[in-house]
Amino acid sequence: MASQTRNCLLLRFCFMISLISSCLFTASSAHVKGCPFDSIYTFGDGGASTSGDLHMVDHLVSAFHLPSPKPYSMDDGKYLSYGANFAAPGAFVMSPRFFVKRAIQPPALQHSLGAQVESFKKLLDSTCSSDHGCAKRLHRALFFVDRIGINDYNHAFLEGKSIEEVSRYVPLVSETIKDTLRQLINAGATNLLVSGSLPVGCFPGYLTLFHSEDRMHYDAHKCRIGLNTFATLHNDHLRQALFELRREFPHVQIVYLDYFKAFMAILRNHHILGFKENYLMNACCGTGAPYNFNPLKMCGDQGVRVCSDPASHLQWDGFHMTQEASRNVVDTLMSRRGFVYPEFKSPSVMHCIM
Repeated sequence: MASQTRNCLLLRFCFMISLISSCLFTASSAHVKGCPFDSIYTFGDGGASTSGDLHMVDHLVSAFHLPSPKPYSMDDGKYLSYGANFAAPGAFVMSPRFFVKRAIQPPALQHSLGAQVESFKKLLDSTCSSDHGCAKRLHRALFFVDRIGINDYNHAFLEGKSIEEVSRYVPLVSETIKDTLRQLINAGATNLLVSGSLPVGCFPGYLTLFHSEDRMHYDAHKCRIGLNTFATLHNDHLRQALFELRREFPHVQIVYLDYFKAFMAILRNHHILGFKENYLMNACCGTGAPYNFNPLKMCGDQGVRVCSDPASHLQWDGFHMTQEASRNVVDTLMSRRGFVYPEFKSPSVMHCIM
């Protein structure tokens, strides 16, 4: 029984270590032995809020004993045995042409998921001596693809597109995600964790952009129903795309992380977890009514203040969670069933040291 418990805890740590791109240990001094996974490759949106919410991993890293991958652009190859971070802030899925065809100004910064996968393939070409060598090296590698597609939608919303119109983009965005993940699998990925969208209708930035005086537009938690319906639409299409990839590649683990469900579970139990009722939809760092968010004067701008008690807030700056909220999302994904699909299978291990 004790052995089963240890294996279960270690398995859950596998879930959560993939959610990070930084940790307490440096790859230059770490040596991984006996861990279920010996490297992590991260893709997607690598952005972090100024709250440093990625520090939610601090209480997990020492238990899992796996160093964080260094950003690919900064890595000289010396530590690539531990993986590499290809994720980039504001990463998009779709090409500039996609936006132009829909009368949307293309994003100023372009570092697409496809470009990240191409960089990964170039890395393999430069470091693997053979296909067999690559396959052996990647067998115990974990691939985490985070928040893909969300920036494409956000950009359209900020350009004035309606929820109804952006909803029509979802099938094509999901299909493009699937095609890009297929490339990653063909390059050697065998253990993939792919996250869905958070309930964007519960975040101050979106609530401000789509503010309504009609109470019928909001649910019991004061989240914008239409926006959360949109997030669910994206998640449903993404899960279908992952299902189709599993049928195409039955030997590959492709796991969906349900951010939406985890966040809503926290919102429902906020009083138990210490989040104050009056602050649930308010940004901790921001200014302006009714959500303490102003798109023209955001967190980090001169004169914008941070609240005195961030731990009692779910929301940090309008689009990101606070450290405490992020930690609770991690704990929810770790400790409760029904938030990861399908059940994740970790390579069997007897010990894990660094």
